[in-house]
Amino acid sequence: MKSARQPSSLPVTEEVAGTQTIARSLSVLRVLRDAEQDLGVTEIARGLGLNASTTHRILKALVAAGYVAQNTQSERYRLGREAFLLGHAARRTLGLEAAMTSLERLAEETGESVNLVIRDGSAGLVVLRVESRHPLRFTQPTGTRIPLYCTSSGKALLAFAADYRAEVAALPDLRQLTSTTLTSPQQLLLDLERTRERGFSVNRAERIPGVCGIAAPVLDAHGLAIAALAVQGPEVRIPDDRIPALGALVIEIAQAVRDAIPAGYQI
Repeated sequence: MKSARQPSSLPVTEEVAGTQTIARSLSVLRVLRDAEQDLGVTEIARGLGLNASTTHRILKALVAAGYVAQNTQSERYRLGREAFLLGHAARRTLGLEAAMTSLERLAEETGESVNLVIRDGSAGLVVLRVESRHPLRFTQPTGTRIPLYCTSSGKALLAFAADYRAEVAALPDLRQLTSTTLTSPQQLLLDLERTRERGFSVNRAERIPGVCGIAAPVLDAHGLAIAALAVQGPEVRIPDDRIPALGALVIEIAQAVRDAIPAGYQI
């Protein structure tokens, strides 16, 4: 008796090869996303541990699809128009355009710079930003990667993670950046516990001298942080007695940001 025919599928080798090609293509796009200037084939290949011919084939396909652009004079590469359109569509569908209204309100009410940060591996990533109108302000462009242990947004992400103790244990060395940086896991855990109790985190010049930040988590349905909303400014404009009011306001507006993000999605 003949066995029932299984649904047709690619041979295992083709499936693996196809998955590998997709993964490598996405890696190329990430390298170009994070680059501060145009890159050549050799630089991209070296950064990914690939040979130049494989990298060139991937780049050629991405250029043909419009996700990568090549300079016809230098033959170097940067992200293309389709990557821009894809990012713009994601900003809209993930609710970031709607969330921007809340960030603008927070900046208007506080007079300080505001950003929205998500988790990106062992760091935070700034995805939205509104600058203060004051000439003296803290600037942190969209796309900036920031440490978790010494920033208000990073500490909000850690404090409202699924297991904040395990998160702290997994952190690399807590390098001292200023005189107020928390450099021991025990200090950081105590700080995160205070953050959980009051609902917002505080960074008193722990990363950059003279800069203060207050952040609240943007929580999902399970009470876990999917992002952090932070207000930042020079310490001279954020004295200790102003922090509770700023914390309450950041918590309030973080809830509005949460409402703008479609339920069930991670940013």
